[in-house]
Amino acid sequence: MKKICVIIGHGGNDCGAINPHTKETELAYNTELADMLMGALKNEYEIVKYNRGYNKVENIGIVNGYKSDLILSLHCNSFNGIASGTEALYWYSSEKSKKLAEILSKNISETFGIHNRGAKPRVTNEIKKRNPIKFKDMETRGSYLLYRTNAPCNIIEPFFIDNDSDLKLGKEKKREYVEAIKKSIKEYFEGVM
Repeated sequence: MKKICVIIGHGGNDCGAINPHTKETELAYNTELADMLMGALKNEYEIVKYNRGYNKVENIGIVNGYKSDLILSLHCNSFNGIASGTEALYWYSSEKSKKLAEILSKNISETFGIHNRGAKPRVTNEIKKRNPIKFKDMETRGSYLLYRTNAPCNIIEPFFIDNDSDLKLGKEKKREYVEAIKKSIKEYFEGVM
């Protein structure tokens, strides 16, 4: 049975992004989502859930200790209250993570009926400094987790929590969102076998 690690992004004193009108937090949304996702996946996969705050070094050691086949970190995007869409972040040189990111961003954006901003590669600051021309358009957000994990890892940014319309869809279609993740995992494992 394949093992999947579900990470609830943020935690402890860090609630992540916040909608300025509803005060909905990224942490609250994804804590509930993780429980729903675990329920939906438990008959087909071994699931481990991780949420102990954001001590980077400790987190990576614990997450890698699970020896998962796949790692999903649940987040929500935030920018200016207007930006909209779905992204999935992956480590720039991981073909497996890239494939899953493409599947996730497609299926999730279709579920919400919002723009697919796509699979977004990430690099560390150190790598970017060594080759600024090659990596000039790549961001570093999320790179620590994506680089340090042993299993293919994606950070899912399903919508912009500070955009009221995106958040409304995220709340109304939470069950469908869980099914989109489940479908994506199945497609991914079928494609890499």
